[in-house]
Amino acid sequence: MRSLACRPGSSIAIFGGGPVGLAAVMGAVIQQCAVIILIEPIAARRQMAEALGATHVIDPTVESVGESIRAIRNDGVEFAFETSGRESVVEIALNSLGSHGLLGLVGVPPRVDSSLKINLAALITYGHRIHGIIEGDSDLDRFIPELIEHYKAGRFPLDKLVTMYPLDHINDAIAAQHRGECIKAVLVP
Repeated sequence: MRSLACRPGSSIAIFGGGPVGLAAVMGAVIQQCAVIILIEPIAARRQMAEALGATHVIDPTVESVGESIRAIRNDGVEFAFETSGRESVVEIALNSLGSHGLLGLVGVPPRVDSSLKINLAALITYGHRIHGIIEGDSDLDRFIPELIEHYKAGRFPLDKLVTMYPLDHINDAIAAQHRGECIKAVLVP
């Protein structure tokens, strides 16, 4: 909502349907994006994204992500938001952008020496921008109360992403998270 500052009517592709990606879907709805695409291999998370307001979902295990995005938006999306940190996914996200598109990166890479292969001519020709995002680039003293107001108004239903587990069931929570059965496991003492 802050870093990309999507305009009403704009398009965004969100790569990853974990808690951050699904929160981005909610943020895109609040920002009034016209096209909200979630790319996620787990069916339950794609369904959750649609329930939260995604206009399209893509299963990267059965569809070509780039072709699917271009079928939705022939010229590419204006914004892309990448949550996995995987180099191959970041490259696909960058290639999904239209002219003057902005890619926001929040995913932690698997290695500290992870790097990208970028076509510099395409980057310059299309005016693509890449932005590393730290803590949402937000003033938390103002942003947290704003999110709370969105939550109270039903526009940011964060509780739909949470599954509570008693602390003594921590192993069950971890296993459920790995199987994709829950989006955000929260341990309660």
